[in-house]
Amino acid sequence: MNNEPNDYKRKRRSIYYIFVGAVFIFFTLILNGFFFGEKDSVHSKEPFWKSSAKIEDRTKTGHGVWDGPILFYKGNGKPVHLILVEKAIQKLHLYRYNGQYQLIKSYTCSTGENQGKKHEEKDRRTPEGIYFNIKAYRDSKITLFGDRAFRLNYPDPFDHLESNRGNGIFIHGSNRAIKPFSTNGCVVLSNHDLSDLDQRINLKKVPVIIGERLPYRFEPAGNNMSKFIPLFKKAMIPENYASMKSEFRYITLLGFQERIVALSAIRIKDAGDILGFSKLFLARPEKNFLVLLKREWNEEKLVKKSG
Repeated sequence: MNNEPNDYKRKRRSIYYIFVGAVFIFFTLILNGFFFGEKDSVHSKEPFWKSSAKIEDRTKTGHGVWDGPILFYKGNGKPVHLILVEKAIQKLHLYRYNGQYQLIKSYTCSTGENQGKKHEEKDRRTPEGIYFNIKAYRDSKITLFGDRAFRLNYPDPFDHLESNRGNGIFIHGSNRAIKPFSTNGCVVLSNHDLSDLDQRINLKKVPVIIGERLPYRFEPAGNNMSKFIPLFKKAMIPENYASMKSEFRYITLLGFQERIVALSAIRIKDAGDILGFSKLFLARPEKNFLVLLKREWNEEKLVKKSG
């Protein structure tokens, strides 16, 4: 009979999948000081942050502290928006980044009834990581999810790697008063607050980072990653477009714990003006290298404006 703790077995299984099940080792880097610094942990800039002895502070473990969720950004002059959910204080923060982080607004939310990271179906925990909205529901007749709901891409490639199970994780509204730690795993806001958030941003394009606490100092992204951007760009383009002329409209690198996601919009000129949207999911199982788990690619035909 195996008496190893579940978390230990899960970690061993994750390491095995990284080396055996990953697509390939993307590149090896000497990353000391590139992603993590040596300063003490600082969490969100929410002014009413309170510590809780019942909640594990993962930012004080080997995960380290990031300067910010954005590791690198080169865009088209437009700011980047981010949704950051901090489970420890039951807050959803909306940030804007354009070289500096600006907290736009914080909303009271509720997350899973059971604390900790989601691992199993029906464990009533909220997952942690970098997620994206994959489908929006806006209907005044919705009752279970208030008047609108936004489905997240849980489980994502990182969750599959870690054998995290379950599905149906939403950011959704509620017709009832918001009570802390009271959901089945979703992130729930009042109908009024979710409507306000929905009007401020295009939720389909805004990354959602969820954690117990946010391991960020909210300092501007440095230039440490710039020399490696050509490698990311090469991996972002599918093989059938690799030899064609391309134009990167923006490229963003996001980081949370051992997870890194690279995002870009790419115009493929020689393919009849196709605009592709690429995501790279990269695991960081050890400090000195990354593993490319998956590339997601969606494309649309650019329509030329008349006149």
